[in-house]
Amino acid sequence: MPLVPDPAPNGAPAWLVRSAAVGGRLLVLAVLVWLLAGLAVKLTALVVAVLVGLLLAGVATPAVQWADRRGVPRTVSAAVAVGLLVLALAGAALGLGTRIAEQLPQLREQLTTISADLSQRFGVQLPSLGGSGGEQGSGGSTAVGDLLGPLRTAGEVLIAAFLALALAFLFLVSGRGMWQWLLGKFGGRVREDVDGAGRAAWRTTGNYVRGLTVVALFDAVGIGVGLLLIGVPLALTLAALQFLASYIPTIGAFVAGAVAVVVAYGSGGLVDAALVAALVLVVQQVGNDVVEPWVMRRRLPVNAATVLVAVTAGGLLWGLAGALLFVPLTAAASAAAHELWVRRGSPPIAGGEASAA
Repeated sequence: MPLVPDPAPNGAPAWLVRSAAVGGRLLVLAVLVWLLAGLAVKLTALVVAVLVGLLLAGVATPAVQWADRRGVPRTVSAAVAVGLLVLALAGAALGLGTRIAEQLPQLREQLTTISADLSQRFGVQLPSLGGSGGEQGSGGSTAVGDLLGPLRTAGEVLIAAFLALALAFLFLVSGRGMWQWLLGKFGGRVREDVDGAGRAAWRTTGNYVRGLTVVALFDAVGIGVGLLLIGVPLALTLAALQFLASYIPTIGAFVAGAVAVVVAYGSGGLVDAALVAALVLVVQQVGNDVVEPWVMRRRLPVNAATVLVAVTAGGLLWGLAGALLFVPLTAAASAAAHELWVRRGSPPIAGGEASAA
């Protein structure tokens, strides 16, 4: 006689009741995620500032802990760390931005010439890098709008940057107390699990940002020196572009390398383009396969497909800021989930962690 599931008190099979319960929970969770995502999009500047503050605090935490062990007051060490971060970011933005701005007209002219050559030979048209400014608005209101738009954007960026730095300082000074307060809302084993998952996510985030900076610097220096030796024009500008683009994993490095190949083709033909393509491939592979694991101590706990999805989703939601932030967020979530699986006695399949290179 076949086995029939015991009916529930209301007459429905037990498996149907359990499935409905699980489906209801998943539906509630999906609605909650949808609402939170919508709120995050509406509060983009605030959310991005908080996340950038967390990333900066994660980068500076080892230095502050080193100062703590030597008796330096945490307020002083946090202020010094944030000040050094400000100097480093401002110096990089000023130096790289100035060089790129100075040589951007030359780069635009170079790419325009290359585009015309490719169009004549192969029928390939490169995207335009900007108009010549021949079309002007016909009304004064249009001119005022064109002026206020960039000013408003610049103001929002400055406010978000100040908020991110202030939050980074507060996280460095009082982050431990904030975390203990949050853990106090849980009890028993759940508290231990939340603590372990949070610490794993924090370690992964800090290692990711520090490691990505070293890898970006390695790629920029290696490719820049190679471009100088090959004799490609705008070598330093292309190296600066490589450094900045490397903060958008996979896609950014590919785009910057492609620009270098196109410029090399325009200045030296197919031979120089092939040499630059080989240079970019070798330097980026060494950076991804040798420098990145050594600096980050372990591979990023997400695979390349997940990185592409994270970059694309972040770009669609928050633009450039989202493309920069979604990969470390994904890595932090993956590290936290891995820690929870290990604590629950069911670790992921061996080899499940793949490189984001």
